[in-house]
Amino acid sequence: MIINHTFAFNHRTRICFGPGICSETGKEVGSYGTRALIVTDRGVRNAGIVDKIQISLRQAGVEYAVYDKILPNPRDTSCDEAAELGKDFGADVILGIGGGSSMDSAKAVSVLMSNGGSCSHWAKVRKFDKELFPVICVPTTCGTGSEVTFEAVITATELGMKVSMSDGFKMAPKVAIMDPELTMTVPPLVTASTGMDALTHALEAFTCTYSHPISDGIAMYAMNKIAGSIVTATKEGSNLKAREDMMVGSLMAGIAFTNTFLGAVHCFSERLGGFYDIPHGIANSIFLPFVTEYNMRADYEKHAIAAKCLGIETFGLSDEEAAAEGVSRLFDLNDVLGIPKFSELEVVDPKDFEEIAALCDSHACKKANPRPIGHKQFLEILQKAYDF
Repeated sequence: MIINHTFAFNHRTRICFGPGICSETGKEVGSYGTRALIVTDRGVRNAGIVDKIQISLRQAGVEYAVYDKILPNPRDTSCDEAAELGKDFGADVILGIGGGSSMDSAKAVSVLMSNGGSCSHWAKVRKFDKELFPVICVPTTCGTGSEVTFEAVITATELGMKVSMSDGFKMAPKVAIMDPELTMTVPPLVTASTGMDALTHALEAFTCTYSHPISDGIAMYAMNKIAGSIVTATKEGSNLKAREDMMVGSLMAGIAFTNTFLGAVHCFSERLGGFYDIPHGIANSIFLPFVTEYNMRADYEKHAIAAKCLGIETFGLSDEEAAAEGVSRLFDLNDVLGIPKFSELEVVDPKDFEEIAALCDSHACKKANPRPIGHKQFLEILQKAYDF
């Protein structure tokens, strides 16, 4: 591989990993503050996960307030509301518990509590005026990698689209507490779609134009772990080894794409998430095979390597043949995992495709896609996915 650009590698989050490690949450939070605002969703709270962590907080002498109204594709209005609760409570540390929606919301709340204003004010890459409140993340799914990323992706309700909040590395969580036991009750379709989300992160980080040797190594390991364990984790939710592998893969995929970029799959998923409120993991799952099929001709060799990471026996195959087998593997995974087809999502209307394609064409991830892509190609892929 010829490296035709400069690159840097950064990692700012301390990682605590292992079965049962969530019992250390209170100790970790106590290192940064004494009054925690817990940002989560009602599903995670009803599953008893928040109760388990609250025990740890009490043992460490940390007081807490709970905001549990986070929704998938988190809304700016919820972040604004949670920030007000945090201010009223006098929180000095933010604890995000849940999937990417809760963790991204926790990071956004930190910005709002420290800098004031609303999400709509800060919803672009810009300099924060004041130092942020520390954020600690406890992921309960294996997908987004938000526990180690430097931004928050939030739905701007008035715009009907997702926007990013970021300022260099300032939004990186201080600590990620990664307990695979917390993921063992995640329902099969959520396990599957969040796992395919993580696989998308790894594959796009590996093939995008910003990739480099360090990110490649991490992304390859992530693809191997996820592809090798996602079916077992989905079909046998109590299999701790599979859950551990998925959590490691998701974590490493997050580190990889944070140090590179993403591609056209995320142009689709983030625009469709804002437009139709389609869950992020479902959208990524649906479009990953179609975009990979489009992209592979930009670099058959690299896509052949990705195919091997996905479990394809590539010996005796040309790079083009191996890359095509990798695409088939992605389609097969969606089928085995029960990912719905694009046309099966009731909210989808082909009459909207022109507008959605235009939105995709303006997305920042377009610039890093390995093969040039524009409005015409976005539209063609939308229709191909719908007709599949």
